[in-house]
Amino acid sequence: MHYLCSSGKERSLNGSLVTAVVRRYNSYDRGRRLYFWHTSAPMTAFRFYWVVFTSGGILMALEILSSRLLAPHFGNSVYVWGSIIGTFLAALSVGYVAGGLLADRSPTMEMLGRLVVIIALCQAVLLLFGERLVAWLGELTGGLPAGTLLATGLLFGPVSILLGMVSPFAVRLAARDLEHLGNTAGRLYALSTAGSLIGTLGSTFVMIPYLQLAQMFALLLLLTALTGLIALGGSWRRESVASLTAIVLLLVALPRLAASSDYGEALYKRITPYQTLQVLEENGVRYLRSDNINHAAIRIEDGTPALSYSQVVPGALLFKPEIERVLVLGMGAGNIGSYLHSARPEIRVDYVDIDPAVPVIARDYFGFRQDETTKVHVVDGRRFLEDTEESWDLILCDTYIGLSVPFHLSTLEFFKLVDRRLTPGGVLGINLAGGVDHPFSRAIYRTVAEQFSSVYLFQAVRSQNVLLFAHHAPSLIPTEELIERGQTLDAEIEFALPLATIARRRVGVDLVVSHDKILRDAFAPVERLIALRPDQEKR
Repeated sequence: MHYLCSSGKERSLNGSLVTAVVRRYNSYDRGRRLYFWHTSAPMTAFRFYWVVFTSGGILMALEILSSRLLAPHFGNSVYVWGSIIGTFLAALSVGYVAGGLLADRSPTMEMLGRLVVIIALCQAVLLLFGERLVAWLGELTGGLPAGTLLATGLLFGPVSILLGMVSPFAVRLAARDLEHLGNTAGRLYALSTAGSLIGTLGSTFVMIPYLQLAQMFALLLLLTALTGLIALGGSWRRESVASLTAIVLLLVALPRLAASSDYGEALYKRITPYQTLQVLEENGVRYLRSDNINHAAIRIEDGTPALSYSQVVPGALLFKPEIERVLVLGMGAGNIGSYLHSARPEIRVDYVDIDPAVPVIARDYFGFRQDETTKVHVVDGRRFLEDTEESWDLILCDTYIGLSVPFHLSTLEFFKLVDRRLTPGGVLGINLAGGVDHPFSRAIYRTVAEQFSSVYLFQAVRSQNVLLFAHHAPSLIPTEELIERGQTLDAEIEFALPLATIARRRVGVDLVVSHDKILRDAFAPVERLIALRPDQEKR
């Protein structure tokens, strides 16, 4: 008869000794195989399970919040999320190996407590320096996909590796019975996953909608430092350095939990589930900035639009002079409607925006008001068009800006849907920030031309933005005729930028896009086509 002793050597035993070993083994309560449940007080078990649970929650909360830290400088595209997921998975793989090695060398609660305190130190770096570091990395790399991966790895790789070490370390501490090792590991990973679920849902539905970025990182730091102290438990004196470090980190986190109105250069800043919004003022102009891109602006003196592309929107009247209803996808500050109303008060405008924070900011900082001619719908633009049976004379898509263009609003299937919601002779308008020769602009042009028979481009003043207008007509209208139409309308309607001037700014008449891809729901690589720098303004 053979058995494997604690030294790993195989030894032979006589029958009586084997019987004694088996009896001693059977004397354990098989329903309590976890080490801390049958060798220590219940409080030790609580400390142990608390560490496992909270570590899983903190890991997933950091993964969700990392997108909010990166978005202002790298966008919120598939590249960003691919970099985040890839970095966390790679870091966890390294952490699992490192955690197993560390646990075999020093399998104690004190060592686990030290590990958690080091995790808290990494989070303190994110809290104190994260925004400045990501801004520097964004400027250094130009917000390119490779830069996104670099920034994610540098900022979140170390803390993810350390968090990955917790699970194998916990298994090593809990496992004292090889016969039930699988059950032990399964229970611990289930507990960690439950924590991950709470961390994911809590950060998504509670922290991001209601807390500022610094508050969120401070809350996670507070929880991690507290968990470190709990893990150290009755060893605070022996582990004085780790304990004092955790206490200092608690003191660092606590003041930053309070909401602050100090936004640096910004009048207002808010992180929403969709973007980071800021309100800024400069040289008499107030800007609404989303993920570091100016989405709207007004002149403080008179409230008129300050981004020149807005003045080209009335160019739709060149194709349908009697516009009565307008739908704007992407609300911004709501000044498109106010600009149209300045010359045509009877026009009714519907705004659609997926982010409920946008109309609130437009109201509080840009003078936007809802009335009988202006309504706001908080919903995804495509979903809105799918669910409604109403129609509009002009549907303006103002969602193609920055590094995070919603691909489902750029495909042929989407433009077919838009076409169904236009009145006879209705016009589609699109604001393209990249210019005529930009790959994304060319792809949009080609896709729109697949659905609409006539497509036109007009250059904004002092800006690379172009406004695309499309409608159904037997043939393209010559520029000279558009100018004549503009002059006729200018005699009746007065806009800051005359319609005849808009007509003269027609560009891309000979644009050839036959080699550009048609964007479809099945394949719309908008991230690859977009090359705007994250600090480029939407002027």
